This record gives sequence, C-alpha cells and structure tokens, in this order.
Amino acid sequence: MTTSRVPAVIDALVALYKNAPGLAKVSVLDGPPVTNHPLHEAVFIGYDGDPEGEGQAAEDTQTWAGIGARSRKETVQVTGAVVVWRGSTEVRPVRLRAYALFGVVEDVLRADPSIGLPPPTVAEIASGGLYQAQRQSGLEARVPFVIRVQTRI
Repeated sequence: MTTSRVPAVIDALVALYKNAPGLAKVSVLDGPPVTNHPLHEAVFIGYDGDPEGEGQAAEDTQTWAGIGARSRKETVQVTGAVVVWRGSTEVRPVRLRAYALFGVVEDVLRADPSIGLPPPTVAEIASGGLYQAQRQSGLEARVPFVIRVQTRI
C-alpha cells in the first residue's frame, strides 16, 4: 500500500511543466537550483524560490475514505514558484512576465487537473503571492504558489 502520493504528485507536476509548450524557453526545476548558473526565468516545483526560506517542498494530510482501513483521502499541497530576473530596474515588465508565466502554470492544471495520476485526483492552484526585490544584478519578481492535489491512496 502506498504511504503517500507526494513523490508521485511532484514527479507528475515536474513532467507536465517540462513538457508544457508555453514554458518551452523557461527553466523548469524539481526543487531548488543546484548551481550558480544565472536563470532569467524559472518555474520551481517543490521550492518557493526563496534562497533564505525553509525549503518545504510539500505538505499532506490524510483521512479515512470510508469504514475500514482500505483507502485514505490525501490532500497534497506542493510549493512552487515562478521567478523572473532581469538586469534592468524596471519593475512593471518583470512583474507582467512573472504573471504571464504563472498564467501558463495555471492553464496546465486546467487542461489536465488529474495531472496524469489515477482517479480520483484533482489539482488546482490553491494560493499565490508576489514578491519584488531590487538585487545587485537587477530586478526579481517572484510568484510563490501552492498547488493543492486531492487524491486517494
């Protein structure tokens, strides 16, 4: 019996976003970056894009699906982020690009809310936010989000 679908959910989300036509020129990363390679646009799955953060990738809760110990309902919340960096100090174009990419992230879930996992599985954007910062290298706009996935194990 599967203990949790967290690993399968993260794998499915990474695969969906790596294959999304609207993200063809965007780096899609499973978790935090492991190199100092400069990224200009990235979608992170299992990471909120904050190098100073705690690094929580996912959270899950489970309840019995019915009488008996045969199946459980699981709600998985996966942390993600869209991050856009530019060498400029102009805020508006960077913010607009970050939200355009966030729109693609949302559209991918709308197109396949099952994220390729067996039924009953439904994924949706549960929350989002916006952080803007002027760095030495230019402006950064970060849109952290949570994808909520309801499934059964």
